[in-house]
Amino acid sequence: MTDKTSTDINLSDPQHIECPYHAYQALHQTGGVGRDPNIGVVVAGYDTLAALAKNTEVYSSSITEDGHGPRHMGINPEPVQDDVEEILSHAHPIVNALFTADPPVHTRHRKLIAKALSPRSVRALEPQIRAITNDLIDAFITRGSVDLLPEFAVPLPVTVIADILGVDRADIWTFKHWGDLMISGNIDMLSHERRREVAKAVVELHEYFVPRIEERRQNPTDDLLSIMINTEVDGEPPLTTAELLPIIDQILLAGHETTTNLIANAMLVLLNDPDLMRRLRDNPSDIPAMVEEALRWDPPIQCTFRRATRGDTLEGADVAEGDMVVPLWAGANWDPAVFADPERFDIDRSMAKPHMGFGFGPHFCAGAELARIETRIAFEALLDRLDQITLNEDESDLSHLPSFASHGYRRVSLNFVKR
Repeated sequence: MTDKTSTDINLSDPQHIECPYHAYQALHQTGGVGRDPNIGVVVAGYDTLAALAKNTEVYSSSITEDGHGPRHMGINPEPVQDDVEEILSHAHPIVNALFTADPPVHTRHRKLIAKALSPRSVRALEPQIRAITNDLIDAFITRGSVDLLPEFAVPLPVTVIADILGVDRADIWTFKHWGDLMISGNIDMLSHERRREVAKAVVELHEYFVPRIEERRQNPTDDLLSIMINTEVDGEPPLTTAELLPIIDQILLAGHETTTNLIANAMLVLLNDPDLMRRLRDNPSDIPAMVEEALRWDPPIQCTFRRATRGDTLEGADVAEGDMVVPLWAGANWDPAVFADPERFDIDRSMAKPHMGFGFGPHFCAGAELARIETRIAFEALLDRLDQITLNEDESDLSHLPSFASHGYRRVSLNFVKR
């Protein structure tokens, strides 16, 4: 790849991971397209990224070079080591599905899961989500303090996704472990040892879900897993096990990582803006607008990846066939040509174009409605039941997780008074 004009950006730089928004501002000053020397072209300009997201023929979501399916082995160019391949040999065969598939395959998958994840179906879960939320708050409310991530922001979405998949709540921390590793395998640069850990998680997830898939085929129930396994739409055949396994992996990703970090990221905004916290407590109907602005201002997923199927040019940057291209969704959310004063958090912001906190185009996050509802309910309950919420600085660690693609805090500890 050669660039006619670009801004260099090192996505793996620890300073970038801590605060990526300086780099996005620099990119917007030079056309919104740049280059990471270790990965490829990076795209932050809103309109350029919107066009790229729709152009699935040139910018493929199947980023593995062999195109045979998701490997979960990171975005590293280095071949997978023999000992890691040996671990992966015990996994069930899988194919590109949903997030890593392109139309028309992707279109078929969206049709087949649309019923299970439609806004109407997800809204029907609201009483269940609210009950889980209040049960979690009950466990810590008399203490006057909470370690927000492990005691609330993690178990809320993971419990919800366990319930709707129809699996045992006792396994939620296992799901969390698998989800963390497989998310890392989808979006991060992995060391050899990390690849081994991810490979083991892939095998364990398959060993857990393959028998359950077969059981639901024989004895369907009304849970999400059964719906995905047995649904037929417009004469399309049901999903195969090889398709279902990566989709389940992606639902685990959408079912916890996005919501977990969105809750924590938004809470930090409110801790730094007591007037806004009071406004939301007095006017809960404003909470959805706060959630949308949090998704724009500090989204939990900063970027994903595409691979060019043929040569192209993006705002003066030459892209060769096979090059990796990085859609910086969070960068597009800070494009001053679309969002005035993008560094300002403003829940009254008028947005002529939608934010890209859940991506854009055909691969817009299938779990977006679920994440929105979970986060809204989380803040409705927290602000209704907790008062004088403050950060426990001694117990918190506000450095960020070591990923440039997934953006969240290490530890957020709160003190409060029960209302």
